[in-house]
Amino acid sequence: MGTIDISNKEFNTLSHLIYEESGINIHIGKMELLKSKIAKRMRSTKISSSRDYLNYLMNNKAEVIEFIDTVTTNHSFFFRENASIQKMVQALSLANAQSTPKTFKIWCAASSTGDEPYSVAVQMIEASLQFKMLATDISHSVLNTAMRGVYSQERVRNVPVAILHKYFQKGLGKSAGLIRVKKEIMRHIDFQKFNLITDPIPDEKFDVILCRNVMIYFDEPTTEKVVNRLYNALKIGGFFIIGQAESLMNLKHHFKAVKNTPSTFQK
Repeated sequence: MGTIDISNKEFNTLSHLIYEESGINIHIGKMELLKSKIAKRMRSTKISSSRDYLNYLMNNKAEVIEFIDTVTTNHSFFFRENASIQKMVQALSLANAQSTPKTFKIWCAASSTGDEPYSVAVQMIEASLQFKMLATDISHSVLNTAMRGVYSQERVRNVPVAILHKYFQKGLGKSAGLIRVKKEIMRHIDFQKFNLITDPIPDEKFDVILCRNVMIYFDEPTTEKVVNRLYNALKIGGFFIIGQAESLMNLKHHFKAVKNTPSTFQK
């Protein structure tokens, strides 16, 4: 396979394609990253010329999906930025205590490989809260990982030991070094493919929507669009939780920040 070589014009065409399909904003400084992703797909498709691959990509919708899947950055681990999740569970527990207990509806809108929804699920169960969870991502490969529920032990390094023993199975023999999420946790979660930019928002209203560590890849107009789409999917009083590196500043929206609670807003 020859050296990957793309012109600035081709880069702009590709970055526009990625932006239109996923909302991810890739600038010229990411040229080498984009080349590495092209090389990966060339190996998969057995196309030896970068020019031939670009022509193939532009005329093959299925390959566009695979390419976007490859470009999407997925870095996650269990109990990541967990302070906001702990506060959320406390707030839902308080709401239950003050009224008739309910089944909470939760949407993890950028669920990646499943670390986040499973982390939320075990804490909801520990708090004796009833819930149903929708977990979505644009990438079918990370959703496949999530639905398998098998991870390296490094990914669960932040999980309290008692919870780890209670809700995860340790691999033995050929599976040594791996852990599996127990079926009783998995049954609470419905994993689905979803594009935050283009797919219709679910008709049902949610008590909580988590959209963490994905909007850092969006530009301001796209972030504003996503935030307001998700606002419409929340119940009145529902919680919206973003990543610690993300902000709603300079955006037009109707959320109110929740005091003393990191990265959390309310409708």
